[in-house]
Amino acid sequence: MASDTELWRGTDYGWWLAADTSGAVGASLIAFAVPLMMLATTGSSAAATTTESICVVVQAVLGLAGGVIQDRYDRRTLMLIWGASGVVLSAVAAAAVMLFGNAPKTSGHGVNGANAPAFGGPYAHVLPIALLCIVVLFSVRDGLLENTSNAMLRGVVPDEQLPHAMALNDARDSTVTLAGGPLGGLLMTVGHAVPFLTSAVLSVLGVVSAWRIRRYWKRATVDDSGHSGNADDAADDAIDVSGAITAAPRWRDALDGMIWLLHDRFQRHLIIAATMVTGASNAFLLLTALDISQGGSQLISAGFINAASAVGMLLGALMASQLVNRVPGGVLVGVMFALLAAGFTGAALVPSMVGKAIFVACSVLALPAGNAVLGGLSNILVGKDKLGRVGAGSMVLQYGAYGVAVALAGWGMQTIGYGPTCLILATVLVAAAAYALTMRSLITLPTPDRWAEHIQRWGIAQF
Repeated sequence: MASDTELWRGTDYGWWLAADTSGAVGASLIAFAVPLMMLATTGSSAAATTTESICVVVQAVLGLAGGVIQDRYDRRTLMLIWGASGVVLSAVAAAAVMLFGNAPKTSGHGVNGANAPAFGGPYAHVLPIALLCIVVLFSVRDGLLENTSNAMLRGVVPDEQLPHAMALNDARDSTVTLAGGPLGGLLMTVGHAVPFLTSAVLSVLGVVSAWRIRRYWKRATVDDSGHSGNADDAADDAIDVSGAITAAPRWRDALDGMIWLLHDRFQRHLIIAATMVTGASNAFLLLTALDISQGGSQLISAGFINAASAVGMLLGALMASQLVNRVPGGVLVGVMFALLAAGFTGAALVPSMVGKAIFVACSVLALPAGNAVLGGLSNILVGKDKLGRVGAGSMVLQYGAYGVAVALAGWGMQTIGYGPTCLILATVLVAAAAYALTMRSLITLPTPDRWAEHIQRWGIAQF
């Protein structure tokens, strides 16, 4: 396809994708390994989910400052810093596991009393504290810099090719998720430090790939394709509640994106539904992985449910780029929310793990197309120089919801059990779908060629 040729050869999207993918795979390995290692060293599902919750909250709060940083400074340089810091932190984590967690053995403690792998050695009790400190540092890094690649994408890919690029990214994300869980489990069976060592190597690859990016939007400059960057200093502007641009104190800069998301009725309703989906669905997947992890032989199987969701995402991504331009966006987004609610409800009710996997896979089939629609619409509504702050605002709200959900779900799993807790999470997804489907301005969204008319008709705010 000509569009594919132009995307891969006419831009630096390939180098961007390589850098972003390296980071995504490394993050996936760490995200899989840490909760299971916390479960193994403490014997408590609540401790594992609380660690995850703390990290998510740290990342979300610092994401506000990260949004300003990503809008003020060169995004390629920030990607290089993000990758280099990943090398250091992953190496430190691997060293901590080798130093404090040698000689794995079997413990009688685990999820709901099941056996789980534990760690021997005279300093094994130090490992949970060391892991917590290290993953909090990862969260600090991610809060400040992780969204840089997403903000940078629009400056690498022409606007008209963004939905296609996002569909490719969804396929990539699905592949990463598909491989990440089983790969993480396999690496942990080789050695508990191996996932961290692998993440360090991937971070090196990410640095090299980011360094090769040359053609991208640069603030207050002319980029390599000849298009002028926006020389206006967006850090000196802010959106007030009336929608007018006014001078604002520096602390307000960090809140600009969140204020815009919460002020406009369309964005406010959409972000509320999105936070409910993000929190409940990801907590469901994490609890399922913890429930499966009952011993060293189960580490690979613990990634099974995530792999099932990745299969569904991958199938959906293969169709997404074609559907976006042919099917009204509101239909695609509406189907996305409805399938998420129905699929996770089925997964909560079905007792067998195979049945859960099938329902989860079906639930995310429309997610790539829905994401491409919403990402393309955001491309019209948000200026290039404000993408960092809008992304940060969205991250704070969605990660905050996930942090709360996973903390409560962990305690729920320990008190009322896995099944009832997952049923409650599924109910949240049903409520989110019902809320989203009542938005007429969303479900009537047409195909992209008529978005400008739709935006004007419904008075959707632009930033």
